[in-house]
Amino acid sequence: MMVSKNAVERRLELLHDQWTEFAQLPEARLLRWVVEPDEVRMVEAFLHKEGDERLGECPDLFLRLEEPFDEPARYGYALRDALVRLAEESRADLEEDGLPGWKCPPVQDGGTDVDAFLAASDSLRAHYESLCEHLVVVLMPARGQDAGAWRKWLEDAVRKAASAHVRLVVLDDARTLVLEPLAEVWPERVVTIPAKLAMGRALEELSQEAGHLDTPGGKFREFFVRMGNAATKGDVEQVQQLGAQAVAVATAQGLYALVVAARFVMGGALLGAGRPKEALEHYRQAEAAAEASEAKGEPQGAQLRLRSRMAQGAAWVTAREYPRAAALYEETAPLARQLEDARLELECWRMASWCHEVTKEVERAWEHGQRAWEVGRAMDAAARETSTLPYVGEALVRLSHERQGPRAAQAMESEVQSVLGDDWRPEAPAAGGQAA
Repeated sequence: MMVSKNAVERRLELLHDQWTEFAQLPEARLLRWVVEPDEVRMVEAFLHKEGDERLGECPDLFLRLEEPFDEPARYGYALRDALVRLAEESRADLEEDGLPGWKCPPVQDGGTDVDAFLAASDSLRAHYESLCEHLVVVLMPARGQDAGAWRKWLEDAVRKAASAHVRLVVLDDARTLVLEPLAEVWPERVVTIPAKLAMGRALEELSQEAGHLDTPGGKFREFFVRMGNAATKGDVEQVQQLGAQAVAVATAQGLYALVVAARFVMGGALLGAGRPKEALEHYRQAEAAAEASEAKGEPQGAQLRLRSRMAQGAAWVTAREYPRAAALYEETAPLARQLEDARLELECWRMASWCHEVTKEVERAWEHGQRAWEVGRAMDAAARETSTLPYVGEALVRLSHERQGPRAAQAMESEVQSVLGDDWRPEAPAAGGQAA
C-alpha cells in the first residue's frame, strides 16, 4: 500500500527534482536557487538531508560551507581550508571503510584564491570518485554584504571551473536577485531555478492533513495558519478577520496563551502596515489574556505578560510617542527582574534610555543606560553574546561625550572594552533604536 506524502515531503521531492535537472546539464557549474524568505529553511532542510549519507537520495556529496565573505581576495583560501577540515574530520571513518585519506594539493605560486579552491575541490572529488557522482559545494557565507564583490568572485569561479563533477550552489533572494547579472552573462554555466515551494500553502496543507478541523484545536490551528499566510502577503484586513475568529475559538476554550499568539500576529501585521496605534490595542488585549492565563496559575502567563508589554513599547516607539514608551519600559523592568529574564530587563532599561535620549533628557537617559549596563555586566559571557549590551555600551559612550566631553567618553569606552572585548562595537545601528 502506497503511503501518500505530506506537504513537507512533497516539497523536498520537488527540490530533489530541481537538483537532478541541474546535475544532468553537462555545461552547468553553478546552481542559482532563487528563493523567497520563507523557502530558505526548506532548501536548507533538503541540503542537510542530502549531506547526510544515511538520508540522502542523490548520488552526490553535498558540503555546506559558511565561511564569511569579509575578505573577497581570501575567500577561496578560506573555502580550501574548510574542505581540508571536513576531510580530516571524516578521515578515520573513511579509512575504516578501506578508503585512504585525501591530501589537499599545495597552493600554486601565482594563482588566486579561486584557483586554490577549485584545485582542492577537483582533487577531493577525484580522490573520492567512487563515493559520489558530483562534489557539491554549497556556498552560504555567514557574513559579507558586498553584492558586487560576491558576483565578481562567483563569476571568476564559474569561468575557471573545469570539472563537470564539481558543482557550486548558492541561494539568491527573490526580492533582490543579486545574481541576475551573473546568470545573464553565463546562461549555460549559471543555471537559475526558482524554488517555487509555496510555503504558505504548505502550512495550510499540513494543517488540513492533521485533521480534526471540527474541534476547537483544529479550528484555531487552521485560522492561525491562514493568518500567518495573510500576514506574509501583507493582507492586513484578512489577518484581522481570521484573527478575530481565532481569538473567539481560543477564548471560548480558555486557551489564553493562544489568544496572545493570535493577538501578536494581528498586532504585528498592523505595525508592519504603519498603523501602530491599532497594533497597540491588540498588544493590550494580549496582555489582558496573559493576565487571565496567570490568574489560572498557568506558568507561562507572567512571561506572556512581559512579552506583551515589550510589544506595546515597540508600538509606542513606532508611533514616536517616546515619553509613553519610556514610561512603559521603566514600569516593565521590575517584571523582567522578577521573572529573572536578564535579557529583557536589560532591554527595558536600554529602550527607556534610548527614548529619553531622543527627547534630549540626557541625565535620565544616562541613568537608565547605567542600569542596563549593570544588568548586562552581571550576565555570564554566553548570555551577553545574545543580548543588546553592545548597543548599551555604544549609547553610554555617546552620552558620556555629551555629558562630560571626550575624556569621559574615552573612559567609558575603555570600561565597555574591558567587559565586551576589543571588537565590541555593533556591526550596524539598532533599527528604530531596537535590536532585540
